[in-house]
Amino acid sequence: MDFYLSLGGEKAGPFSIFKVGELLESGEATPDTLAWHRGLDEWRPIHEIPALEAVRERSLPPSPPERPSPPPLPDPAHFPPQEPFPGAPLPEVGPVVVSAAVAPSRPFVRFWARMFDFTLVYTLVSGAILQSADFVIKPPQPGEGTAEFFARYFEELSKPEAMLFARTFLLSLVGWHALEGILVHLFGATPGKALFGLKVKALDGTRVPLLPSLGRSFYAYVLGVGFYQFPFILIGMVFSFFRLTSTGQCLWDQHLKTRVEQPPLGPARIVLAICAFFVLLILQSVRIS
Repeated sequence: MDFYLSLGGEKAGPFSIFKVGELLESGEATPDTLAWHRGLDEWRPIHEIPALEAVRERSLPPSPPERPSPPPLPDPAHFPPQEPFPGAPLPEVGPVVVSAAVAPSRPFVRFWARMFDFTLVYTLVSGAILQSADFVIKPPQPGEGTAEFFARYFEELSKPEAMLFARTFLLSLVGWHALEGILVHLFGATPGKALFGLKVKALDGTRVPLLPSLGRSFYAYVLGVGFYQFPFILIGMVFSFFRLTSTGQCLWDQHLKTRVEQPPLGPARIVLAICAFFVLLILQSVRIS
């Protein structure tokens, strides 16, 4: 949904809800600034428009009550239908609700999509390296105490094969994120994103250029998952979760001007995702056993 604002007595816009939030944060607009969108019969202050409820708290202290007269309303006869994003389906005409303007972020869906890609890379690397090396960490055996298991665990980690695996896996993650950027550029998705129905696009709905796509991949690798190393992965994921739920965008999507299409998950896709994770775990357990 697009919005028009009365700024300095002149009609300005159209703006997305995120842009209106930025104008409120910068002080260029206040909750008393007049706004209009399709479905309204007159200009109304931002604080009276339900569709802008999600961003009205981001404003600076209110300006003096005096304000210039609003400009004339746009002529509906010459106002073409606007889409929230070019190429995305138009919402049905009906009562204005916040959900029509702000797409649900679904942070856990994005988390599991990334974890599937990580598990896929780990499975491939462990299968390629561990199959040719004498490096196997077996699960706790019947009758084996905790102390004995950890002693055996650290003994296995001290082997040269363990360091070889660690170095190879680190290089594989770097290579994977380069490949991820290429896949997002070409197809808008990775195996994990495709599994959960996610699609990465530019703000105008077109394909993400190669350099921003590569930058997005490594941006998420460093700040989003902290190189998959504890405690950085925990810090990055907690920060990304609250950033995504509060603004609807991750930091890299905001800076690189990309967006993620997230259709609702149906039962069939949920079952497919569970089966895909199960297959990867089975492939890993074959080597462990």
